[in-house]
Amino acid sequence: MRNRSGRIRRTAAVGGVLAVVLGTGMTGVATATDTAAAGSTAAVPCPRGFVCMSEVPNGAGRTYRLAQGSSVFFASPVAVGEVTNSTTVDYCVTGTPSHVLRPGQTRTGPNQVRSLSPRPTDGACPF
Repeated sequence: MRNRSGRIRRTAAVGGVLAVVLGTGMTGVATATDTAAAGSTAAVPCPRGFVCMSEVPNGAGRTYRLAQGSSVFFASPVAVGEVTNSTTVDYCVTGTPSHVLRPGQTRTGPNQVRSLSPRPTDGACPF
């Protein structure tokens, strides 16, 4: 019984850590979510209220969505071919290259994204 109860506690702890990392915990911190199946070539639209990144233009490949007002920081840069802002706020895209993405704007081209965050109220992105 002792072994089983220890495994259950470890499983619950790992599940809790994953929930926080994936932004599904009770902390209210949102992160980007992988939304496309690997190898998919169908275009994935960027719904209103989200910033979307895809590995290749037109939403093919792996796609990430970030809800308006949320920020995400990647431990390692994420290679994307397209970033679309379907929110009502400017977003700072930090990476190679870094740039401001305005509402309704799509930027196509190779990019190594390190972070996405709403533009600060002072108007200056941290790059």
